[in-house]
Amino acid sequence: MIKHSRQVIFWALVFLFLNLLFGLKWSNYLDSFYFTSMLMPVAIATSYFFNLFLVPRYLETKRHFWFVLYTFYTVVVSVFLSGLIAMSAFVFLTDFNWNRMSPVAGDVLQLGVIIYFIAILFSFIRVYRANLKRDARIAALEEANQKNLLQTITVRSNREAVSISVDDILYIESLADYVKINTLTGVVITKEKISGLEKKLPEWFIRIHRSFLVNKNKVEAFGHDYVKVQTQQLPIGRKYKKEALERMS
Repeated sequence: MIKHSRQVIFWALVFLFLNLLFGLKWSNYLDSFYFTSMLMPVAIATSYFFNLFLVPRYLETKRHFWFVLYTFYTVVVSVFLSGLIAMSAFVFLTDFNWNRMSPVAGDVLQLGVIIYFIAILFSFIRVYRANLKRDARIAALEEANQKNLLQTITVRSNREAVSISVDDILYIESLADYVKINTLTGVVITKEKISGLEKKLPEWFIRIHRSFLVNKNKVEAFGHDYVKVQTQQLPIGRKYKKEALERMS
């Protein structure tokens, strides 16, 4: 839904830009509105055909000859359709009066350049957003890898910094304003939040409940609503059930 709304906003801005462009040259914003309304379907169709068909099917698969050939065909068709629109504007908007035609609207080559400028702009935005998503995924993977290499964590307990081996942690329990870290050698109590510890610990630590974070490697058994760690049976919260069961399966 968000993706579609962004595209609607993009095309609305393009429509506004073209309407202003033709209106300034035409000195008649009503005729500019009609002309832009006729031109927009060609601009939209060209942009989507170029970016969603030609680029992924031919350019990204390195079939450059066919990409250039079909791009040329697309240019020819776009210019032809732009010519028909210019002719329609000459007939219906100016009543065969060439002096009333906008210099831009009457120049078919300029219309073709405008249409392909829009298509390339659309392509640039798609590539830019794809790069942002890729960079975010890479950053998330790097963060996960760093967390997975973590061997110890340090927490404050009884006004001291206590180092705990990650592999020794069985599960973490949140109780009111403090957290109990249950390990193979005992229990460490700290004021840190369970959500903060969840962000620090490797990906095999799974949140099963708002009050429990378990070490997947220490889970001996689990059911649809519980996890068993040594002698402790811990509840699985409804909010965390789907993801927790998927990650433990």
